[in-house]
Amino acid sequence: MGAGRTELMKVLYGALPRSSGSVTLDGREVVTRSPQDGLANGIVYISEDRKRDGLVLGMSVKENMSLTALRYFSRAGGSLKHKDEQQAVSDFIRLFNVKTPSMEQAIGLLSGGNQQKVAIARGLMTRPKVLILDEPTRGVDVGAKKEIYQLINQFKADGLSIILVSSEMPEVLGMSDRIIVMHEGHLGGEFTREQATQEVLMAAAVGKLNRVNQE
Repeated sequence: MGAGRTELMKVLYGALPRSSGSVTLDGREVVTRSPQDGLANGIVYISEDRKRDGLVLGMSVKENMSLTALRYFSRAGGSLKHKDEQQAVSDFIRLFNVKTPSMEQAIGLLSGGNQQKVAIARGLMTRPKVLILDEPTRGVDVGAKKEIYQLINQFKADGLSIILVSSEMPEVLGMSDRIIVMHEGHLGGEFTREQATQEVLMAAAVGKLNRVNQE
């Protein structure tokens, strides 16, 4: 929560340049100068603006879902294994309960919740070590939001590391094991689930954490 969170996530992924510091994953420093570097190191970022940065609205559900994972469906000569691609997309449509008449349907015709499911599925198709979800439930209905929460919990139980960026207090408190609050581009506070309350998180987000602690 707080100013600078999206920028920090884009730096981790490689979509924005890093001015200082380092990124360590599995005990080793990784260099992410581009999104390609991020993907190569197992870091995936799902944008808060799925229509601008996350999806190609004129393309099909299948094309959007497999777009960044085509290397897993490519033969040595460069041609695609279309059956493998279709099977993987079909499996994710089923897992995510994506409501679409066909994987060939233009993704722009799907509801916001189903578009978001496809965006997240695309990230998972790259077999990441770290999945960054920036406002994953923004603009989706209550039913889709519940399904996305269930999927996040499932992926976490399977051992995937997830960074959830959210401005919704109930979402932050309900989904997180550890919470980091950003304030004006800097670390405003870090809390365990047990330490976190709405009052403490709001104070950290506006730079007043010390005052709350003193009181």
